[in-house]
Amino acid sequence: MPEQLRPEPKDLGEAATFIPNSSFEQGFHPQSVDGTPHTRLPLNLERIYLYFQRTISMKKLLSILLLLLIVCGCGLGALIWVTPPPPTPPMIAPPPPSKAVSAALIDGNTGEVLADKEGSLRIYPASTTKILTCIIALEEGKAKLDKNAVISPRAMAQDGTNIGLRPDMPLSLHQLLYGMMLISGNDAAVSVAETVGGSYGRFIEMMNEKAASIGVHDSHFANPNGLTDPNHYTTAYDMAKIAAYAMKNPDFRDIVKRPSYPMTYRNGVYRNVENRNEFLTSHYEGANGVKTGMTEAAGDCLVASAERDGRLMIVALYDDTDRWKEARTWLDYGFAEAEKKAEYERKLAQEPKVYKLVNQLLGREPRD
Repeated sequence: MPEQLRPEPKDLGEAATFIPNSSFEQGFHPQSVDGTPHTRLPLNLERIYLYFQRTISMKKLLSILLLLLIVCGCGLGALIWVTPPPPTPPMIAPPPPSKAVSAALIDGNTGEVLADKEGSLRIYPASTTKILTCIIALEEGKAKLDKNAVISPRAMAQDGTNIGLRPDMPLSLHQLLYGMMLISGNDAAVSVAETVGGSYGRFIEMMNEKAASIGVHDSHFANPNGLTDPNHYTTAYDMAKIAAYAMKNPDFRDIVKRPSYPMTYRNGVYRNVENRNEFLTSHYEGANGVKTGMTEAAGDCLVASAERDGRLMIVALYDDTDRWKEARTWLDYGFAEAEKKAEYERKLAQEPKVYKLVNQLLGREPRD
């Protein structure tokens, strides 16, 4: 198509302002304050104008962002400044001194070890073994508790402390448990084993199976009463753990808390059974069990428990010539440390959430 003829400019001014069919017609048309268009700018000037306009807009945006950052930073700084430090964790005091060769103190509710002295040392358990024997009888021999116990020649031939079992003076399995735990009758323990296990050997297997199920792995049991045997051993940790497990059973608790028990044999003979655990009658607040032990190889032993406000403490002392006194001092220590920990946890729970968040972000407080 032939190119359209352009009109001739009337004068030089019109030629200066009219730029036909060029990209300038697509360009920017800056206007004056009263809205009338200015004279068109050359393309390079329009580009410069747009560049500066965009630059100014970007600077405004950056200024706003910078202002927001400053405000947020000041706000966060102020929040950090007004946020108090978190509650201070309690200082753990050293456990009381002890004459025991081995000792362990645990929280009977949680199983947490609170203190020890050579707690993993292998020792002879002596009659504290009967804690395990008793809880197995209560759990596995429940259907036999009211039936006459087996009184065998093996049971009547046991050394050490006995309740004097005789075939002509029968006792129920339940009665035998009191004779075993309060008087610490070795003959009673064997009779319990043969009654519950069906055989002596099977009950020994049950003892080691039960210990493993409780989480005891550094012990081995070769008899139900704790008489000295090189293959019969435990640790203070393990016996404290076994005692904690047993104390969860109400029937076990009922047996070991009693200072005495009125035992009437099936033939009508009456006997009052006295508990040899002097800790129960020491007037210690909350004392409620569990078992003594003594052999020449094991020395004087004691697993003792006490409960206050639902908090159960258990201490195991082995080869300790001052076991009655040290049971009190170690349990006192346990209750005091547990109360400090509980108070710390109460303060953490009461801390406002915003303070907790700030302290956790700053690494001043462990995360939940």
